[in-house]
Amino acid sequence: MAGRSRSDACTHTARPRRSSRLRSDADERGFALALVVLLLFAIGVAGATGYQIVLAEATLSVQNSEAQRAFAIARSGLARFVGEQIGLFPDTATYAILGGDAVVVARKVSDIDDYETLYLLTSTGIYSDPSSQSAPARRIVHQYAIHKETPLDWLAAYTQAAGNLRVDSGAWTYGQDISSPSVCPEGGGPDVPAFALGAGSAQFDPTYVVAPQDSIRIGSYQAMVDTLDLNWDLLTDPAFPVDYEDQWPGYIGPDSFPVVRFNANRVGYNWTSGQGVLIVNGDFVPRDGFWWFGVILAKRFRPLSSGGWFSQWFTVYGLVVSGLGDTKKDTHIGPYGRIFYHRCNVVRAGRALGHFRPIGSTWWEEF
Repeated sequence: MAGRSRSDACTHTARPRRSSRLRSDADERGFALALVVLLLFAIGVAGATGYQIVLAEATLSVQNSEAQRAFAIARSGLARFVGEQIGLFPDTATYAILGGDAVVVARKVSDIDDYETLYLLTSTGIYSDPSSQSAPARRIVHQYAIHKETPLDWLAAYTQAAGNLRVDSGAWTYGQDISSPSVCPEGGGPDVPAFALGAGSAQFDPTYVVAPQDSIRIGSYQAMVDTLDLNWDLLTDPAFPVDYEDQWPGYIGPDSFPVVRFNANRVGYNWTSGQGVLIVNGDFVPRDGFWWFGVILAKRFRPLSSGGWFSQWFTVYGLVVSGLGDTKKDTHIGPYGRIFYHRCNVVRAGRALGHFRPIGSTWWEEF
């Protein structure tokens, strides 16, 4: 009994030791597995976090690039609108630039005078990277600009910028506005002098007809051009677009006032008469009943001053500027020349050459 008891006792004591080791091994394996799972989870979290950081940085980089591109588009659209809008212009213009769109809106702020109007120009640049899933980037810029309604600030019914002027008895140069509000809203405006003279001499026969006063003197050619605010070099540049180049327009509707330019001397006859802005980079000779409704700008305005009455006959309903380009050639208006200041024709013709001039230090970005 005692021996069996000892054997049983030995057996009884060995079994717990073995079970304890098994439990210890199992615990160690369970801990290692949990640690591996924990480490894998940590690695996964770190990887996901890193991916999100990289993704966020990439997204921010793309968004920043899109915003910069949108800003460049907005600025380019504003510059293009100012540079391209000659004559009548739309309230809103859209341009495809640098893979995006620039939407430019012109809003009238106020009238300044007969020649200028203040506008606020707003350009919205819109751009989206083709590889991006985010909303398109938008940048908005503003600029105040003056819209020059006509190509010049007119001074008189007839302006002699350079060279001498002689006006014969019987020639009519009338500075009183013969238009009226029934013709156009601007009609019936203030009268102007009959003549504006530069540095050249002027000779008027006693019976020439003028109103409301004979003439004003500006001085030098440069002072005259500055006062007129006229860019003759630009208007005579072959690259500057006009409606008709070296040809008469023929029949046009009564409400059409095109820009017609001749790059050399030109003679105007009755059958070439018309309306609009006539630019002659040379001598322009009106004769044989020629008439024009609008503005004539010429290097030299040279009506015939001899021959029969019909060959000397011409009529302008608007205004004339001669002696441009600082030509020193003389002008002689014979007894059958007629120049009547017509404000409506001047305004309607001049609109074809209206343009914008940005005001310095008025640009800003909307945030």
